[in-house]
Amino acid sequence: MTVRVFVVILAVALMGTAAQAQEFGTPERSGAPNAAIPCSSSDDCPVLTLDDVRRRVLATSPSARANRLEDDRAAARVLNARGGFEPALVSGYEYKTQDDADKLNVLRSGVSWPLNLPASPTLKFDYRRGLGSSIDPSVKTSRVGETRLGLSFAPLGGFRTDKSRAALDKARLAPRRADALQARKRNRLLLKASRAFWDWVKARQTLEVSRGLLRLAERRQALVTKKARAGQIPAVDSVDAARTTASRQATLEKARRTAREKRIKLATFLWEEDGSPATFRYAPPDLDMPAPVDTTRRADAVETALARRPMLRVMDLKRQKTEIEQRLAQEQLRPKVKLEAQAVSYTDSPLNISDVKVGFEVDQPFFSRSRRSEVEKTEIALRDLKLKQDIARRTVRADVKSALAALSQAHRRARSAQRNERLAEQLRRLEQRRFEQGQGTLFVLNKREQSLAKARKQFIAAQISTLKAHATFQWATGTIADPYVDGGRRTGSDSPRE
Repeated sequence: MTVRVFVVILAVALMGTAAQAQEFGTPERSGAPNAAIPCSSSDDCPVLTLDDVRRRVLATSPSARANRLEDDRAAARVLNARGGFEPALVSGYEYKTQDDADKLNVLRSGVSWPLNLPASPTLKFDYRRGLGSSIDPSVKTSRVGETRLGLSFAPLGGFRTDKSRAALDKARLAPRRADALQARKRNRLLLKASRAFWDWVKARQTLEVSRGLLRLAERRQALVTKKARAGQIPAVDSVDAARTTASRQATLEKARRTAREKRIKLATFLWEEDGSPATFRYAPPDLDMPAPVDTTRRADAVETALARRPMLRVMDLKRQKTEIEQRLAQEQLRPKVKLEAQAVSYTDSPLNISDVKVGFEVDQPFFSRSRRSEVEKTEIALRDLKLKQDIARRTVRADVKSALAALSQAHRRARSAQRNERLAEQLRRLEQRRFEQGQGTLFVLNKREQSLAKARKQFIAAQISTLKAHATFQWATGTIADPYVDGGRRTGSDSPRE
């Protein structure tokens, strides 16, 4: 009887060994199991890579599409600012009677054209013609009317800039600001999508480990139950096998729920070309950790971040905008002197100049309190921006150093987890050999399998942490979108909390 029981247990163990070779498998490069799962009986899921996710996010996601509206907003601001230098046509007609006679009967028309030049010059053309038998001599004109051509300009209080030119200068910064804002939102979106992708990969890889453990337990339970009913092995072995199956089934259900949640979260970043949500039927890729970053070149990474982080570009453009406002405020602090000259034609031919009119106007408040306050406001704003820029640069440096430290730690953790996984595999094989030799028990063998599964899950988690840390490092240096942009513009901080 003892020999028969040993033979039965040995047969179960041998089947478990073969199943383990199938269920646990040989780790793919990184030690993780292959996670390709059929979508249906006929078709396999296409493998979804991180590059696929990032490209689709930038090309089709509503967030990216809304982000691209910044270009339209910038163009609208420039168009609006250019409107300050458009010629304007003003026409009118006045009529008034007195004592059954035309006291006033005149037609007026004119064009005013402000020019985008120093001293704020404005070209003016006026035409007036008296109609009927007007008794007001001031509105009487020749048969062809009266023509005036003039020029007004401000040599003081408008030479360097004025409201219209300042508005246009600020509007011209809008496209660059739009690019920076798009880059900032784009980088943040790519980081979030990358984290969601790796969370989904981790959940699917972990699910496969749990699924393999359950399949081993179910096969053993079927064999042990059959032999127990035949009286070949104790009934307690059947109960223990059923308990192991139930425990692994619960673990699998939990893994399924986690994988489903991570899939739903990742699906929020994936959309079809027509703007509809993407049908999510994909398999995760095999894990392959990036090469370790040379931490000795920390200075290079910091310099790259200072040059590439969109947050710093946005703040620099804000500083330029404030400097334009400061120049305007300083210019308006000067006395407003407006000079105007007109050539007037009273004759039948408007080309014959009959008169020349020259005038000037001075506008200068006694104390200029409001104008001085505007200068002080801009100076305070510039000092505040300088402090914020210093803080932002320090934050960028800290982000890079923190990302490098996290990446190095993640690599070390992954190497340690890989060694632990290999040692757990060795222990399982040794225990399998002891069991085959009749020196071990099914209980201990199950424990070794559980330990191996736990070690593999830890290795998967360590790999995912490394890959997420690498994505964070790319974001910290402002290079996460480099493969998907052309010349700094989209082809397909700033913090995750910003």
